[in-house]
Amino acid sequence: MNIAVEDVSPTRKVLVVTLAADEVTAEERTLLGEFSRSVRLPGFRPGKAPIEMVRRRYAREISDELQRKVANKAYEQGVKDSKVNVYAVVGMDGPPPSAGQEATVKITVDVQADFTLPEYQGLPIQVTAAVVSDADVEAAIEDLRQQRADYVVVERPAHAGDFVKLNYLGTLDGRPVAEIVTDRPIFGTQNNTWEEAGAAQAPGVRAVIDGVVGLKAGDKKTVTQTFPAEFEVPALAGKSVEYALEILEVREKVAAALNEEFFKTLQVENLEQLRERVRQDLQSRKEQEVRAAGREQVIRALNGATEFALPESAIETETQNVLRDYLERQIRQGVPEAEFEKRKDELYQGARQAATARVKLTFILLKIAEKEGLKVENEDLHQRIMQEAVMARQKPDQIVKRLQEDRTLLAQFQRTILQGKTLDFVVGKAKVSAPVPA
Repeated sequence: MNIAVEDVSPTRKVLVVTLAADEVTAEERTLLGEFSRSVRLPGFRPGKAPIEMVRRRYAREISDELQRKVANKAYEQGVKDSKVNVYAVVGMDGPPPSAGQEATVKITVDVQADFTLPEYQGLPIQVTAAVVSDADVEAAIEDLRQQRADYVVVERPAHAGDFVKLNYLGTLDGRPVAEIVTDRPIFGTQNNTWEEAGAAQAPGVRAVIDGVVGLKAGDKKTVTQTFPAEFEVPALAGKSVEYALEILEVREKVAAALNEEFFKTLQVENLEQLRERVRQDLQSRKEQEVRAAGREQVIRALNGATEFALPESAIETETQNVLRDYLERQIRQGVPEAEFEKRKDELYQGARQAATARVKLTFILLKIAEKEGLKVENEDLHQRIMQEAVMARQKPDQIVKRLQEDRTLLAQFQRTILQGKTLDFVVGKAKVSAPVPA
C-alpha cells in the first residue's frame, strides 16, 4: 500500500492511497467466500456453489461491497500511517476496484489545525453581585398577583390597561381590507376580539388599540390608521385605512388579593412564607445570571486571545445549525418565510460569523480538556440525560435508547458535556473583580 498526502489548505488534505493488486485480490477472495457461504443458488447447498457462478450471479453486489471494503481499508490505513488528525471526511473518490489490479482511493478530509492554547487560567472577569433587595421581592409578588388577576366587567368607559371586547371592520377607499389582504385578518375584520386598551407593545392596529380608550359597551367609533411606507404588508404600506369600531364589553384587570386562597395556589401558608420563597427563587435566578455573565466574558476572552485555521466542514455544518435554529424561532413567532428569502445573504453571513466563533471555542475547550485531563464521567452523563429528558418532555430511558442506537449522537452528546465542563473549569479559575452592586 502506498500513501501520499496532498495539502489543500491548513485544514484540508487529500490522502491518496493506492492498494497493490494482490491486496485488492485478497479482499475480493475474502468477499467471494463470504457470499458463497451466505447465498443460495438453485441446485447447490449453501457454500457449495462454484465461485465463478457466485461471481457472475452477484457481480453488482460484489463490486459494490468490494469498493466499500477497499475504501474502508484505504481510509483506516491511510489515517494510521499518515498520522493525520482527521476532523471529518469530506469526500471519497476513485474508480471501482478490480481483482488483479491496483486500486487508488482519494480521500478528502478536514483536519484539526494545531495551535497554541492561550492563557486560560486567571482570566479577568467582572460580574454584578447576586443581591436580592426587598423591592425585588415585592415586585415579583406583584407580578404573581397580576398573573392571577381577575377580569371584572365594568359599565364605565375603558381606561388604559382595561381589556375591551369589540368588533372592527377596516376599509380602504371604501373596500373592505379583508378582500385586499386575505392572509392577515388582524388588519382587516375582527369579530369578538380582545384588545388591551392603550397597550404600548400589543400587536395589531395601533389606531384600534388606542381608539378604544374612553369607549364603553355599546359605543361605536371610526378611527384612521396610516401605515408606514415600509409596512410589512405591501398592500397597506403608506395607505390610510378607516376602522369602524363597535364596543361589546369592557373588563377591568383586578390583581389577585393577598389572601388565604392566593397563598394556597402558591403552596405557602402566609405572606412571610411567600416572601421567603420568592427571595430564594430570585436569588437562584440571579446567581444563574451571574454565572452566565462570567461564562460569556470567558468565551469572549478565549476566542479573542488566539487565531488559527478552522475546518471548513465544521464551520459550514454549524452555520446550517445556527440558521435552522434562527428560522424555526422566527417562524414560531409568525414571521413569514418570504422575509427570509429577501435577507438570505445577510442571514447566512450572520450565521456563519456566529458559527465560526462557536467552532473556534469548541476546539479551544477540547484542547484545554485534554491538557487538564478533564473527562466525561458517568455522573456527568446521567445529569445531562436528566436535563435533556426534562427539556424534551421525554422519559430518561428514551434519551438513553437514542444514544445507544446512534454512536455519532452519543459522541456529540459527550463532546457537548465536556465543553460545558471545561468552560465551568475555566470560569472557576477566573480572576473575579470586586462585585459591582446591582
